[in-house]
Amino acid sequence: MIYEAHQPQRFKYVMAGLCAALSLLGFIATGVIPTESTTRHGSYPLVGWAIVAGCLAAAAVFVRRALDTQPQLRIDANGIWSRQYSDATVPWDQILGVGVHPLRAQTVVSFYLKNPEAFPSGKAFTRATLGADRAFGWGHMAINASFLTGGPAGLIGAVRHFRPDLFPGA
Repeated sequence: MIYEAHQPQRFKYVMAGLCAALSLLGFIATGVIPTESTTRHGSYPLVGWAIVAGCLAAAAVFVRRALDTQPQLRIDANGIWSRQYSDATVPWDQILGVGVHPLRAQTVVSFYLKNPEAFPSGKAFTRATLGADRAFGWGHMAINASFLTGGPAGLIGAVRHFRPDLFPGA
């Protein structure tokens, strides 16, 4: 069994469309789209163009992510590889435990590693926040599974397939 999770393309395209639609507020503020308010009180070109640029930049980021068809997570007999975390596959014998952390509408699954220095995160932000994550009881390798295909249930099911001992009493 090989479990791979990707970013959901449809969701990213919808978000890109919403960001592009939000740029209409910028066109209204600049006066390009006239409204009663802009004809009476004047337009705000600097603010309007900043809104347009920000919204279209956000839309471009969502389109770029939607076009990325590379897997974000792979779980197989060798271990766990997460694009969010590191370029290295963490072998099963290096994983001591797992934690599931629901946060509002998201679920983060974190893994406690035997030797976290052997598998450093490739992201500077992740390395910088590792101390805070540990203070809150999170593991060394955290994966936000909410926005991946398969979701948290798919990730947990794949981990249970290879290491049922990580979920005591289940």
